[in-house]
Amino acid sequence: MTTIPEPAAKAAVNDALETIKHAFPDCGLATRPDGQGGLWVELTDVPLGNPYQQATTFLVFLLPFTLPGSDIYPMFVCRDLSRVDEQPLGEGFQPTELSWPAEGTPRPVVQVSRRTREGFAAQTAAQKVAKVLDWIRTR
Repeated sequence: MTTIPEPAAKAAVNDALETIKHAFPDCGLATRPDGQGGLWVELTDVPLGNPYQQATTFLVFLLPFTLPGSDIYPMFVCRDLSRVDEQPLGEGFQPTELSWPAEGTPRPVVQVSRRTREGFAAQTAAQKVAKVLDWIRTR
């Protein structure tokens, strides 16, 4: 696990990070401050399985400084994500590039759009990440 401390991170952001650490103990985890009191998080070696050709992916997302009053969004996975049946990824997946504090050059990724429109404060950060991963795995 590689974590760059964010001394200015809000308590709610640090609490959210702790729920993620405990929920995904078998994944690698790295964080980078967003400069506003939030954290960018990267989980690595996230299991995928069917219907994807890749056994694992990374998942990059922002824990915004406005937690718990905002959603954990956006989320990004590997750019080469592809289905075993060779069908397109479909709605909710968008190829793009991610520019974030961990890397000097943009990284090709697929953005996963599963925004929680309401009730986001009722779920933990780990629950949101698990919910998005379940959605990805069932597409």
